Amino acid sequence: NNRIENMPSKMLYTPRRRHAWRPIGPFLSGIVVGAVMMNSGNIIINTVISGPLADNKISSITASSYTPQVFNFIKELQCRGGHMDVPPLLKTPGHGKVVVDIGLDNGDEFFEALGSGYSVYGFEANPLSIEKLRIRCESASAYNCVYVNAANITDPLPPILNGGYLIEGGAGSVRSAMNMSLSGPGSSFIEVAPDVKKPIYKMVTILPVSDVVDTDVFFFKLDVQGFEFEVLKGAKTLFDNHIVKTVLMEVYPRGLGNAGVDFLEFLKFIWDDLGMFCSSTNPVSSKTFKIDHPSSLPDLDEYLKTLSNSTWWGTFDDFYCFNYRKIWK
Repeated sequence: NNRIENMPSKMLYTPRRRHAWRPIGPFLSGIVVGAVMMNSGNIIINTVISGPLADNKISSITASSYTPQVFNFIKELQCRGGHMDVPPLLKTPGHGKVVVDIGLDNGDEFFEALGSGYSVYGFEANPLSIEKLRIRCESASAYNCVYVNAANITDPLPPILNGGYLIEGGAGSVRSAMNMSLSGPGSSFIEVAPDVKKPIYKMVTILPVSDVVDTDVFFFKLDVQGFEFEVLKGAKTLFDNHIVKTVLMEVYPRGLGNAGVDFLEFLKFIWDDLGMFCSSTNPVSSKTFKIDHPSSLPDLDEYLKTLSNSTWWGTFDDFYCFNYRKIWK
């Protein structure tokens, strides 16, 4: 009975900044679209859409052999019409569940989650963005938003009921300081944005997520312009010691390639080390992964390599990942 029951429609969203979300629940209600079941070493999609995410559980999968792959069932469903912004999930009552948001930009998702009653850890490395975010954070009255400089964090921060932390600093694999090229949502530790002729750099404090967050996580989002592998490596202790229910991250081959990432190692880390299975999500366009992209990790590795030398911003997609290893609460 290694299967995931009742994967809700609310999970089939992918946030992207700067654009609008469109709900798919009414369209998909009652439709069978995917869950994972282990059978003779293969993964079969067969999920029922229902119920609020917070009330669903997942049975532990302990198959000794399987074929890890990155699915495309969310992409195939064509659940949305473009890159998205604040997920409706973060507009539902949070009841103190923990959200980790890495790469805030203008803070739409961060503040929406705070306003909905989630306990939020928000990381933003760009000091220009932090200036605006801090004003909004410290002037909030409906929830308790606490500004913290990452350089001053020495121990994990306890969750704040009806509130959260605005953390000035980046997330990475080790404590360090790194130069960041500043360019709004294209700011990066990896590369200079292609539309920037004269880059401005700023030294930024870096912390592993596991040094800051020491609790179960309901929703873990990261959009860090090719620095995703370093962030996830720095969060491994969190994944090992707690339940991280879902992960939503941008997969940007050009940025990952510029970071020197081994794509197959990256994919295997998500599956084998973190215990997550993923689906690509963005609607098909000239800038997203093709709908029939390779799904096995070795084949997807080769596909990502062909995209890593793209000109301008190149091709990217978002992965929505679910914890297949631990019981959902």
